[in-house]
Amino acid sequence: MSDDREIRGTFYRPKVYDQVNNTLTASTDVVTQFGTVRICWHDDTVINIVLGPFDPEERRVTVRRFMPPHPEGQALIAQFMRYFIGKPSSFDVPLPEDVGTDFHRLVWAAVREVPQGSYESYGQLALRLGLPMGRARNVGNIVAQNPLPIIYPCHRIVASTGALTGYSAGPHWKKALLLHEGVTLHNDRVQVDPPTG
Repeated sequence: MSDDREIRGTFYRPKVYDQVNNTLTASTDVVTQFGTVRICWHDDTVINIVLGPFDPEERRVTVRRFMPPHPEGQALIAQFMRYFIGKPSSFDVPLPEDVGTDFHRLVWAAVREVPQGSYESYGQLALRLGLPMGRARNVGNIVAQNPLPIIYPCHRIVASTGALTGYSAGPHWKKALLLHEGVTLHNDRVQVDPPTG
């Protein structure tokens, strides 16, 4: 019997069906060519995206575990599947309520404006937010706390040297996602132009 199951009476019930305040909390796994992406739900709200261990393998993008009963959740899973098979996709998912400060939310919203196939440095992001370059590290720390990676594409934010640093799931995921989006890398780095302004 797998670790995801427990016996409840005479039938198996996945542990992901936990009740919190009489609402459903669950997760959906999207198995991709890079590893598993877990979408965590509370009722009909996405509360977290977790990228599992980097495990590249030639495989079909599939869904495993809980399929949300609400249309928004099903649409989001379809968008993730489109993204990972290389089709145009855009995500329109709000940040969970009460997550992060107003400044965190401002930084995460700015990250979301970086288009697919593009990137910018932490310093460029700071400048775009009206902050001095010296705040790049602070901005980077906030980017790393992003609860919804890929939806708020923090993998598109890189070091001023072009190095693929600061990604919560690790540099292999960051590299794979950037390459998947068509970004050119040289020696595991992107070309970062000096910031203007």
